[in-house]
Amino acid sequence: MLWGLLLVAPAYAVPVAFGGASGNMLSGEYFPPPNGAQRAPAMLLLHGCGGLWSRPGVLTVRHARMASLLQELGYGVLLLDSFSNRGLREQCSVPASERRVNVAQRVDDAQVAVNWLKLRREIDANRVGALGWSNGATTLLNLVARDKPGIKVAVAFYPGCAALAKRARYTAAVPTLLLMGENDDWTPVAPCQRLAEKAADDTFHLVSYPDADHDFDVPGSDGRLRKDASAAAQGTGPNQAATDDAYRRVFKWIGRWLDPDRLKPVRNDYSPALRLQ
Repeated sequence: MLWGLLLVAPAYAVPVAFGGASGNMLSGEYFPPPNGAQRAPAMLLLHGCGGLWSRPGVLTVRHARMASLLQELGYGVLLLDSFSNRGLREQCSVPASERRVNVAQRVDDAQVAVNWLKLRREIDANRVGALGWSNGATTLLNLVARDKPGIKVAVAFYPGCAALAKRARYTAAVPTLLLMGENDDWTPVAPCQRLAEKAADDTFHLVSYPDADHDFDVPGSDGRLRKDASAAAQGTGPNQAATDDAYRRVFKWIGRWLDPDRLKPVRNDYSPALRLQ
């Protein structure tokens, strides 16, 4: 398993801070490309409503693992923190209508973070992508709906698509991969299937996994019901088979547009609503 390399390849990261769109300060953890690489591809990672940290100064395993693997593959990686400098640790326990940081604000945060990455001397400004989980994935789907999101490729783990699916039209400006669990009762797959139908583009792809819940890629936890969450039903839990397949797709998908020389040709066998067989 590729992501198992994390166990033997410690990552190097530095804390960073920069101004946000509304004059606020944003922070994050920056994983520079390895070995002093120049003109490297880069990825922006967007956390969900649970935030970036498991405890002060310690990234959650999910975020640390993805950032470390991408860094090992030669990417610069920025883990953006939209909460800490606004005095928040998490928002999962807060109803969506009452959250202090909404999706529109997070989209602006992401746009600023993309620009920050593109100005880095060691980063190739033409090879920047983004990946998000849950609320961060919803943020990403809104970002790529802009005419000029500033990125080349996007990956969204279990986004909430209900609001976007109500739009008369939806177009993603860049190739976008959605990875979802069919048992997800927090961000159900059905609205995202409708969104994929609206997008009607060969490079907007939805992959759904049977027997997978929300947070199916979170390691080291048992299936559980999140009683602290504001959603009506909150089943979460890992699914190793889904995680393995999703990670394989992630690295192929972003590599196809950001680092094509590294990869063998990828089969173009996705469909707008592909179900894992």
